[in-house]
Amino acid sequence: MAGVVAPASNSTNTTRSMKQMLAKIGQIKANIDISGTSTARSASLLCELLETQLLQKSTYQDPRSLTPSRSKIFSQYGQDGMIAEIFRRIGEGERRFVEIGTAPSENNTNLLLLKGWSGLWVDAGLDPDENLPVSVQSLLKQNRLKVCREFVNRDNCRSLLEVRGFAEKLDLLSIDIDYNTHHVFKALLPLKPRVFSVEYNGMLPPDLDWAAPYDASAVWDGTTHFGATLGTISQMAEEGGYSLVGCELSGTDAFFVRHDLLQEHFLRPGDCMFHWEPLRMHLGQMQRHRAALPLAA
Repeated sequence: MAGVVAPASNSTNTTRSMKQMLAKIGQIKANIDISGTSTARSASLLCELLETQLLQKSTYQDPRSLTPSRSKIFSQYGQDGMIAEIFRRIGEGERRFVEIGTAPSENNTNLLLLKGWSGLWVDAGLDPDENLPVSVQSLLKQNRLKVCREFVNRDNCRSLLEVRGFAEKLDLLSIDIDYNTHHVFKALLPLKPRVFSVEYNGMLPPDLDWAAPYDASAVWDGTTHFGATLGTISQMAEEGGYSLVGCELSGTDAFFVRHDLLQEHFLRPGDCMFHWEPLRMHLGQMQRHRAALPLAA
Protein backbone atom coordinates (compact mmCIF):
# COMPACT_ATOMS: atom_id res chain seq x y z
CA MET A 1 0.00 0.00 0.00
CA ALA A 2 1.38 3.40 -0.93
CA GLY A 3 2.71 5.49 1.95
CA VAL A 4 3.15 2.56 4.32
CA VAL A 5 6.70 1.61 5.27
CA ALA A 6 7.13 -2.06 6.07
CA PRO A 7 9.00 -2.87 9.30
CA ALA A 8 12.57 -4.02 8.92
CA SER A 9 12.86 -7.79 8.60
CA ASN A 10 15.11 -9.91 10.80
CA SER A 11 17.43 -10.43 7.84
CA THR A 12 17.71 -6.65 7.35
CA ASN A 13 18.56 -6.15 11.02
CA THR A 14 21.12 -8.94 10.87
CA THR A 15 22.73 -7.42 7.77
CA ARG A 16 22.90 -4.03 9.46
CA SER A 17 24.51 -5.56 12.57
CA MET A 18 27.05 -7.45 10.45
CA LYS A 19 27.99 -4.23 8.65
CA GLN A 20 28.55 -2.49 11.99
CA MET A 21 30.75 -5.35 13.20
CA LEU A 22 32.78 -5.42 10.00
CA ALA A 23 33.32 -1.66 10.23
CA LYS A 24 34.69 -2.07 13.76
CA ILE A 25 36.95 -4.93 12.63
CA GLY A 26 38.27 -2.65 9.89
CA GLN A 27 39.07 0.04 12.47
CA ILE A 28 40.89 -2.47 14.65
CA LYS A 29 42.95 -3.73 11.70
CA ALA A 30 43.84 -0.16 10.71
CA ASN A 31 45.14 0.56 14.22
CA ILE A 32 47.24 -2.58 14.24
CA ASP A 33 48.60 -1.90 10.73
CA ILE A 34 49.63 1.64 11.66
CA SER A 35 51.34 0.87 14.96
CA GLY A 36 52.51 -2.67 14.34
CA THR A 37 51.08 -3.69 17.70
CA SER A 38 47.64 -3.94 19.25
CA THR A 39 47.00 -0.49 20.77
CA ALA A 40 44.70 0.48 23.59
CA ARG A 41 42.34 1.82 20.95
CA SER A 42 42.26 -1.59 19.29
CA ALA A 43 41.45 -3.27 22.60
CA SER A 44 38.65 -0.76 23.11
CA LEU A 45 37.20 -1.45 19.68
CA LEU A 46 37.36 -5.19 20.28
CA CYS A 47 35.32 -4.70 23.44
CA GLU A 48 32.78 -2.61 21.53
CA LEU A 49 32.57 -5.34 18.90
CA LEU A 50 31.97 -7.99 21.55
CA GLU A 51 29.29 -5.86 23.20
CA THR A 52 27.56 -5.32 19.84
CA GLN A 53 27.53 -9.08 19.26
CA LEU A 54 26.23 -9.85 22.75
CA LEU A 55 23.38 -7.37 22.41
CA GLN A 56 22.02 -9.19 19.36
CA LYS A 57 20.63 -11.89 21.66
CA SER A 58 16.93 -12.21 20.93
CA THR A 59 15.84 -11.90 24.57
CA TYR A 60 17.37 -8.42 24.74
CA GLN A 61 15.00 -7.26 21.99
CA ASP A 62 11.98 -7.51 24.29
CA PRO A 63 11.06 -3.95 25.40
CA ARG A 64 10.86 -5.15 29.01
CA SER A 65 14.53 -6.18 29.01
CA LEU A 66 16.83 -3.87 30.97
CA THR A 67 20.01 -4.82 29.13
CA PRO A 68 19.65 -2.43 26.14
CA SER A 69 19.43 0.45 28.64
CA ARG A 70 22.93 -0.15 30.04
CA SER A 71 25.12 2.92 29.93
CA LYS A 72 28.43 3.74 31.60
CA ILE A 73 28.85 7.29 32.82
CA PHE A 74 30.24 6.93 36.34
CA SER A 75 29.59 3.23 36.97
CA GLN A 76 32.15 0.47 36.44
CA TYR A 77 30.14 -1.02 33.59
CA GLY A 78 26.60 -0.26 32.40
CA GLN A 79 24.91 0.02 35.80
CA ASP A 80 24.16 3.75 35.39
CA GLY A 81 21.77 3.18 32.51
CA MET A 82 20.08 0.10 33.96
CA ILE A 83 19.42 1.74 37.32
CA ALA A 84 18.04 4.83 35.59
CA GLU A 85 15.71 2.64 33.52
CA ILE A 86 14.41 0.78 36.58
CA PHE A 87 13.42 4.06 38.23
CA ARG A 88 11.95 5.38 35.00
CA ARG A 89 9.56 2.42 35.11
CA ILE A 90 8.67 2.39 38.81
CA GLY A 91 9.13 6.07 39.66
CA GLU A 92 11.90 7.69 41.71
CA GLY A 93 10.11 7.83 45.07
CA GLU A 94 11.92 9.81 47.78
CA ARG A 95 15.16 9.81 45.73
CA ARG A 96 17.31 8.49 48.58
CA PHE A 97 20.11 5.95 48.24
CA VAL A 98 22.78 4.09 50.17
CA GLU A 99 25.85 2.73 48.39
CA ILE A 100 28.03 0.30 50.33
CA GLY A 101 31.35 -0.14 48.56
CA THR A 102 32.06 2.95 46.49
CA ALA A 103 34.62 5.43 45.17
CA PRO A 104 34.07 9.12 44.33
CA SER A 105 34.83 8.77 40.62
CA GLU A 106 33.39 5.30 39.90
CA ASN A 107 30.16 4.15 41.50
CA ASN A 108 26.45 3.46 40.97
CA THR A 109 25.17 6.71 42.48
CA ASN A 110 27.03 9.72 41.05
CA LEU A 111 24.47 9.97 38.26
CA LEU A 112 21.68 9.96 40.85
CA LEU A 113 23.41 12.78 42.74
CA LEU A 114 23.65 14.71 39.48
CA LYS A 115 19.88 14.27 39.10
CA GLY A 116 19.21 15.73 42.54
CA TRP A 117 19.11 12.63 44.73
CA SER A 118 20.62 12.50 48.23
CA GLY A 119 22.34 9.61 49.92
CA LEU A 120 25.02 7.90 51.95
CA TRP A 121 28.32 6.43 50.81
CA VAL A 122 29.79 3.70 53.01
CA ASP A 123 33.38 2.63 52.42
CA ALA A 124 36.37 2.34 54.74
CA GLY A 125 38.65 3.45 51.91
CA LEU A 126 37.08 6.86 51.32
CA ASP A 127 39.52 9.77 51.62
CA PRO A 128 39.10 12.45 54.30
CA ASP A 129 36.60 15.15 53.32
CA GLU A 130 39.33 17.67 52.43
CA ASN A 131 40.89 15.23 49.94
CA LEU A 132 37.65 14.36 48.14
CA PRO A 133 36.86 16.03 44.78
CA VAL A 134 35.54 19.58 45.09
CA SER A 135 32.19 18.52 43.65
CA VAL A 136 31.80 15.90 46.40
CA GLN A 137 32.84 18.39 49.09
CA SER A 138 30.11 20.69 47.80
CA LEU A 139 27.49 17.94 48.15
CA LEU A 140 28.66 17.27 51.70
CA LYS A 141 28.26 20.95 52.60
CA GLN A 142 24.76 20.95 51.09
CA ASN A 143 23.93 17.91 53.25
CA ARG A 144 22.87 16.02 50.12
CA LEU A 145 25.59 13.44 50.69
CA LYS A 146 26.91 11.81 53.84
CA VAL A 147 29.89 9.47 54.13
CA CYS A 148 30.71 6.63 56.50
CA ARG A 149 34.28 5.35 56.64
CA GLU A 150 33.63 2.14 58.56
CA PHE A 151 34.52 -1.40 57.53
CA VAL A 152 31.14 -3.03 56.84
CA ASN A 153 30.08 -6.53 57.85
CA ARG A 154 26.89 -8.41 58.68
CA ASP A 155 27.05 -7.40 62.33
CA ASN A 156 27.33 -3.63 61.99
CA CYS A 157 25.70 -2.76 58.64
CA ARG A 158 22.24 -1.92 59.98
CA SER A 159 23.47 0.23 62.85
CA LEU A 160 25.80 2.17 60.54
CA LEU A 161 22.79 3.17 58.42
CA GLU A 162 20.43 3.75 61.36
CA VAL A 163 22.62 6.26 63.19
CA ARG A 164 23.00 8.26 59.98
CA GLY A 165 19.28 8.36 59.21
CA PHE A 166 19.33 5.96 56.26
CA ALA A 167 17.49 2.92 57.58
CA GLU A 168 14.11 3.78 56.04
CA LYS A 169 12.49 5.37 52.99
CA LEU A 170 15.29 4.19 50.72
CA ASP A 171 14.87 3.92 46.96
CA LEU A 172 18.19 2.27 46.09
CA LEU A 173 20.52 0.21 48.24
CA SER A 174 23.67 -0.81 46.34
CA ILE A 175 26.04 -3.38 47.84
CA ASP A 176 29.46 -4.25 46.40
CA ILE A 177 31.95 -5.31 49.07
CA ASP A 178 33.21 -8.49 47.43
CA TYR A 179 33.63 -11.22 50.05
CA ASN A 180 30.71 -10.57 52.44
CA THR A 181 28.23 -8.97 50.00
CA HIS A 182 25.77 -11.87 50.36
CA HIS A 183 25.71 -11.71 54.16
CA VAL A 184 25.31 -7.94 54.28
CA PHE A 185 22.49 -8.17 51.72
CA LYS A 186 20.66 -10.67 53.95
CA ALA A 187 21.06 -8.41 56.98
CA LEU A 188 19.71 -5.36 55.12
CA LEU A 189 16.71 -6.99 53.42
CA PRO A 190 14.38 -5.96 56.30
CA LEU A 191 15.04 -2.27 55.51
CA LYS A 192 12.81 -2.73 52.44
CA PRO A 193 14.35 -0.28 49.95
CA ARG A 194 12.48 -0.16 46.66
CA VAL A 195 15.46 -1.50 44.68
CA PHE A 196 18.63 -3.44 45.48
CA SER A 197 21.76 -3.56 43.32
CA VAL A 198 23.87 -6.50 44.54
CA GLU A 199 27.20 -7.84 43.34
CA TYR A 200 27.13 -11.58 42.59
CA ASN A 201 29.79 -14.15 41.75
CA GLY A 202 29.57 -14.42 37.97
CA MET A 203 32.37 -16.98 37.83
CA LEU A 204 30.08 -19.65 39.27
CA PRO A 205 26.95 -21.09 37.60
CA PRO A 206 23.60 -19.66 38.73
CA ASP A 207 22.08 -23.01 39.68
CA LEU A 208 24.84 -23.72 42.22
CA ASP A 209 23.69 -23.04 45.79
CA TRP A 210 26.83 -21.49 47.28
CA ALA A 211 27.91 -18.51 49.37
CA ALA A 212 31.29 -17.73 50.90
CA PRO A 213 31.29 -18.62 54.63
CA TYR A 214 30.82 -15.56 56.79
CA ASP A 215 33.98 -13.96 58.16
CA ALA A 216 33.47 -10.52 59.69
CA SER A 217 36.97 -9.32 58.80
CA ALA A 218 37.41 -11.03 55.44
CA VAL A 219 38.34 -9.15 52.28
CA TRP A 220 38.52 -10.41 48.72
CA ASP A 221 41.75 -12.32 47.98
CA GLY A 222 41.44 -12.02 44.19
CA THR A 223 40.09 -15.54 43.69
CA THR A 224 36.62 -16.91 42.91
CA HIS A 225 36.07 -17.40 46.66
CA PHE A 226 33.78 -14.43 47.32
CA GLY A 227 30.12 -13.41 47.50
CA ALA A 228 27.49 -15.87 46.35
CA THR A 229 26.02 -17.31 43.18
CA LEU A 230 23.15 -15.53 41.49
CA GLY A 231 20.80 -18.40 42.36
CA THR A 232 21.60 -18.20 46.07
CA ILE A 233 21.16 -14.42 46.17
CA SER A 234 17.99 -14.54 44.07
CA GLN A 235 16.37 -17.16 46.33
CA MET A 236 17.12 -15.05 49.39
CA ALA A 237 15.70 -11.99 47.62
CA GLU A 238 12.44 -13.80 46.80
CA GLU A 239 12.05 -14.88 50.41
CA GLY A 240 12.61 -11.26 51.45
CA GLY A 241 10.03 -9.81 49.05
CA TYR A 242 12.12 -9.00 45.98
CA SER A 243 12.50 -10.39 42.46
CA LEU A 244 15.48 -10.39 40.14
CA VAL A 245 14.75 -8.17 37.12
CA GLY A 246 18.10 -8.15 35.32
CA CYS A 247 21.88 -8.48 35.49
CA GLU A 248 24.60 -6.24 34.14
CA LEU A 249 26.07 -7.66 30.91
CA SER A 250 29.49 -7.82 32.59
CA GLY A 251 28.20 -10.45 35.04
CA THR A 252 28.89 -8.28 38.09
CA ASP A 253 25.68 -6.74 39.48
CA ALA A 254 22.12 -8.04 39.81
CA PHE A 255 19.06 -5.81 40.24
CA PHE A 256 16.12 -6.67 42.49
CA VAL A 257 12.80 -4.83 42.67
CA ARG A 258 10.35 -5.08 45.56
CA HIS A 259 7.35 -7.29 44.75
CA ASP A 260 4.75 -4.54 45.15
CA LEU A 261 6.45 -2.48 42.43
CA LEU A 262 6.91 -5.13 39.74
CA GLN A 263 3.53 -4.93 37.96
CA GLU A 264 4.22 -5.73 34.27
CA HIS A 265 7.33 -3.57 34.03
CA PHE A 266 9.97 -6.31 33.77
CA LEU A 267 10.78 -9.42 31.76
CA ARG A 268 10.50 -12.75 33.61
CA PRO A 269 11.11 -11.42 37.14
CA GLY A 270 12.74 -13.91 39.50
CA ASP A 271 14.12 -16.19 36.77
CA CYS A 272 17.83 -16.34 37.59
CA MET A 273 18.66 -18.87 34.85
CA PHE A 274 17.18 -16.48 32.30
CA HIS A 275 18.83 -13.30 33.61
CA TRP A 276 22.25 -14.67 34.56
CA GLU A 277 25.28 -13.17 32.84
CA PRO A 278 28.75 -14.72 33.19
CA LEU A 279 31.64 -12.59 34.39
CA ARG A 280 32.95 -10.43 31.51
CA MET A 281 35.40 -8.03 33.13
CA HIS A 282 36.92 -7.23 29.75
CA LEU A 283 33.85 -5.13 28.89
CA GLY A 284 35.37 -2.45 31.09
CA GLN A 285 38.31 -1.96 28.72
CA MET A 286 36.53 0.44 26.37
CA GLN A 287 38.20 3.84 26.20
CA ARG A 288 36.29 6.77 27.70
CA HIS A 289 36.99 10.15 29.23
CA ARG A 290 38.01 10.02 32.88
CA ALA A 291 34.85 10.31 34.99
CA ALA A 292 34.37 13.34 37.24
CA LEU A 293 31.20 14.45 39.00
CA PRO A 294 30.40 18.01 37.81
CA LEU A 295 29.75 20.77 40.31
CA ALA A 296 26.09 21.56 40.89
CA ALA A 297 24.87 24.60 38.99
